[in-house]
Amino acid sequence: MPDPTLLPLATGQAPNYTAYNALNVPAQPAGFSYNDPLTGVKVWKVTSASVPSANSGAGHDYPEGGAQVSRGWGAGNNTHTILIRGDGMSYYIVDFTRGVGFSNYRRLTTQPARDLCAAFSNVAGQERILYILSGGQLVRYNTATMALENTGRFPIALSYYAWLHQDKNDVWFTGMASDNQTVWVWNSQTGAFYSHFETWTNEPHMERDGRYVVLTSGGAYTTTVVWDLSNNTFGAIQGSSFLFHVSHGASARGHFIMTDVNASAPQTQARFDVAAGLLLKTVILGNSPGPDEHGSGNWIQSDAELGGNLMRQWTYVTGESAPAWYSQLTWKYAIGVQRSDGSDQRILLHHYGVTPMNYYETPWGQPSPDGRVVIFNSNMNGSGRYDLFVAEVPLR
Repeated sequence: MPDPTLLPLATGQAPNYTAYNALNVPAQPAGFSYNDPLTGVKVWKVTSASVPSANSGAGHDYPEGGAQVSRGWGAGNNTHTILIRGDGMSYYIVDFTRGVGFSNYRRLTTQPARDLCAAFSNVAGQERILYILSGGQLVRYNTATMALENTGRFPIALSYYAWLHQDKNDVWFTGMASDNQTVWVWNSQTGAFYSHFETWTNEPHMERDGRYVVLTSGGAYTTTVVWDLSNNTFGAIQGSSFLFHVSHGASARGHFIMTDVNASAPQTQARFDVAAGLLLKTVILGNSPGPDEHGSGNWIQSDAELGGNLMRQWTYVTGESAPAWYSQLTWKYAIGVQRSDGSDQRILLHHYGVTPMNYYETPWGQPSPDGRVVIFNSNMNGSGRYDLFVAEVPLR
């Protein structure tokens, strides 16, 4: 099992640029590996300017939403399939085995319509299934056979834009319709399909138990509404006076974890629970990775792993800037992991992606659904390009 307690406590450790620069990561080929200078975590370089195809930068789509790295499969569940998005190239996938490296880079024969249009299955036993929005449909694709494998109610014809993701059981799916304001949800078991339009909608976020979808306007001054899928009802709209950054939060089981970008520096980590159709805030830590951050709740922990206590969940956070109060931050240019009750904060690695960054250079740390690996992008200390990396989370 992945065990973040084997990682160092997050205490504001700074990146070790001297040690990192000595590795000359930008010049290294795909398949190169190194140990993070602070934590010792093993990190692998997935892409280069010529791998898997000629590109001017290669990485992954986003930290939250659909999984872009699969659960482990094969011997010891040690192999993961990784989705690769690049500038000037098609979508590819590659198989990565812990302690060994990469094999079988291959172009998807069914291409996602754009970024945030593909999501690996969250379900054990379906590790190699990738759900894709393509050609006016949501399809089920087998990355082992490289062919469509539609079963049950798949495919479904959809008007879509992006933001494809689903719950822990691959039952409820959600995304944005082609107008980029209407949110749709679909139950792959019952066939129930609902949609909801708000003029201010920017994106939906589904908590992993699949009961609630939060519609958000995005940005720091956020408008939100909670959609309860158990009875297809909506809570009251919480307007711009409700200041939090749900669009960059981690969607865990039953709640959301995010940095409150409107709090006083060095800002806070907060948990948002649903009560009476509204999001209610509980501060879990009086510190943060800075105002430019992204969370990820893609590691789905079972009741057995958590002892039945959802407050013990781990979610990831990535810090991406050096504000005026940089010296005070808990995570400095780092990918970290924290419990939902605020009782524990750890550091996985420094990503060495530094500002200024374009959108797709953003590190966006994202764990696999089983929590065994984490993918991230890095411009490798401002090298002029960005590449995709994968880190091996310590196991117990």
